[in-house]
Amino acid sequence: MTSRRGSPRVGLIVFLCLAAVLLGFLIYALISLGWNDSIVTAYYETRCEGIEKGFRIVLISDLHRKKFDETNQTLVDLAASREPDIICVDGDMLEKDHTAGEDEQFRYLLERLNAIAPVYFSAGNHDYTAYCVCAEKTESEYAGMRGRSDTLDLLESTGAVFLESAYADVEINGERVRIGGFYPFAFRSAYDTDETWEKRRAFLEDYCDTDRFKLMLSHRPDTFIYEDAGSAWEIDLVLSGHTHNGVVALPFGLGALWTSEGLFPEHDRGEFDLGSMRMIITSGFAGNRGIPRVFNPPEIAVIDVLPSSGG
Repeated sequence: MTSRRGSPRVGLIVFLCLAAVLLGFLIYALISLGWNDSIVTAYYETRCEGIEKGFRIVLISDLHRKKFDETNQTLVDLAASREPDIICVDGDMLEKDHTAGEDEQFRYLLERLNAIAPVYFSAGNHDYTAYCVCAEKTESEYAGMRGRSDTLDLLESTGAVFLESAYADVEINGERVRIGGFYPFAFRSAYDTDETWEKRRAFLEDYCDTDRFKLMLSHRPDTFIYEDAGSAWEIDLVLSGHTHNGVVALPFGLGALWTSEGLFPEHDRGEFDLGSMRMIITSGFAGNRGIPRVFNPPEIAVIDVLPSSGG
C-alpha cells in the first residue's frame, strides 16, 4: 500500500516556490518603474549602397507630457553627447489638448536640439491636429492636413523643419538624402475613395522618384507594415515610434506584451526588414493613458547610416 502522507508537503513546496517567483517578479517590476526617470540609448546600423561616408541620426519620439527635468535639458544633453548629424523627432510630442505653455516648452526643446544638428519633425496620432487648421479624415483615420496652425509657425521659427506628406532634399555629411514625413497609410484602405488614395499614392511615387538615400519619418509602423506596403515602396529607411514597446514589456528584453498589432506583437521596437525597406521603431519616452512603463526604460535611438559592406 502506497502512502500519500508526503503529497501535501510536496504541494506546499511547489506553492511556496511559485509564490516566491511571483513575489520576485513583482519586486523586479516595481524596481523597473525607477528606470522611467532615466534615458537609455538604443544603437542601430544600417548599410546602403551609394552611401560613401555615412551619417548619424538621433531619433526622438513619443514624449507626450513626460519631463525628465523642468526643461528636459537632460534629453538635450544626451542627444548632444551622441554627436548626431541630424535629429529626427517622430511625433506625439504634444497632445490633442496641448496648451500654449506646452507649445512653448516644445519650441524651446526644438530650439536647443536644432543648435546641436538640423532637426526634422513629423506628426503622430496625438499631435496631428496641432500642426494644421483642419485635419482630413477617411473614417477615423487622419489622411491629410489643411492649413498651418499658429503652433506650427511657432515651432518652425526655431529652424526645425516640419514634414507631413512632404519631403526635403538635403546634404548630410556630404551624403545626398531625401527626408520625408508621412503619417497616413501607405496602401489603399477599405475607407479610401479613389480621390483620397490617389492623393497619397501620388505623393509616395514622387517621393520615391530619386536616386538619393530615402529616409522617411512615419510615426506609426502600421503605415508601411500592413498590406505589404513595405515591399511596395522603395524606401531605404523608415523611422517610427508609436508602440511605446507596449508600455508594459516582458523582462530581459523579451518584447512587448501588447500593442495595436496584438498580443506579443512582432513589430514592437527594434529593427525590421520589410522587403528592401529597413524600419527602426523606437519605444520613445512616455507611458500611455496613465499606465507607467514596466521593464521598458525610456530611450533615444541612434542610427548610423553606413556604406554597404563592399563600400
